[in-house]
Amino acid sequence: MTAILETERLIFGYPSRRTAASSEPVIKALDDVSLAVEPGRVLGIVGESGSGKSTLLRTIVGLNGSGYTGSVRFRGQTVDHSASKASLAPFRAAVQMIFQDPGGSLNPFKTIRHTLSAALDSVPATAPMTDRLAALLDRVGMNETALDRRPSEFSGGQLQRLAIARALASNPSVLLCDEPTSALDVSIQAQILGLFAALKHEGSAFVFVTHNLGVLGHVADTIAVMFRGRVVEVGPAREIINNPQQPYTAALIAASPRLKNRGALMENARRRLGLVTTAAEART
Repeated sequence: MTAILETERLIFGYPSRRTAASSEPVIKALDDVSLAVEPGRVLGIVGESGSGKSTLLRTIVGLNGSGYTGSVRFRGQTVDHSASKASLAPFRAAVQMIFQDPGGSLNPFKTIRHTLSAALDSVPATAPMTDRLAALLDRVGMNETALDRRPSEFSGGQLQRLAIARALASNPSVLLCDEPTSALDVSIQAQILGLFAALKHEGSAFVFVTHNLGVLGHVADTIAVMFRGRVVEVGPAREIINNPQQPYTAALIAASPRLKNRGALMENARRRLGLVTTAAEART
């Protein structure tokens, strides 16, 4: 199947203060990252904090500007993030990002009605706006009482659901999800993951970043493991979780309380990382 979204040899870095005048990045937040996701598939991205996961999503969607090397391609066409707003509008409607912090997509000074209506305005439709707003909120388990309130009046979990609703308003083909369920309780998390599963069945593609390998093991078709800006391992989700090839991947899996055989994986990971040095240590 042809990829709908892909990156090729993506490199992005942040200059330090002492070399701010230099064009050479001091810290490579992304280092030669090549990944792809097909329609109706979920690419999971996992790694510790600072590994480049969120930077990858922000670079794909254009929030880091055009100061990267390599390429981002959507439906086979290279995306030019330095192009005009009008030129980029179709890409931005088709590729939406759900932030870990919903404040990244909800204006604190505007009502939810204003935010969602603005997102829906770009999508041709025959139904009245009121009906479309109600249907959009219903998809994320909320109702019309939310419409005339501002973000400060909602809990963290409610804000995340509203941010997901805003992302869904343009009927995107690809969702870039940065820890999208981290602020939700278990029941709402299950509801949102069920919604994502339905969207996947309809053909939507996902790039799903999370620290929770238990969640990723259930939703991802492919898992890519990132460490210090690089992809160190990538493959089918079940193979990555059951038979990791890199010690770093094994350590991440061993540290996940939701995965089976945690004890055996932890011991194996420690041995491969050279952390078990004595027989007494091995038994602890």
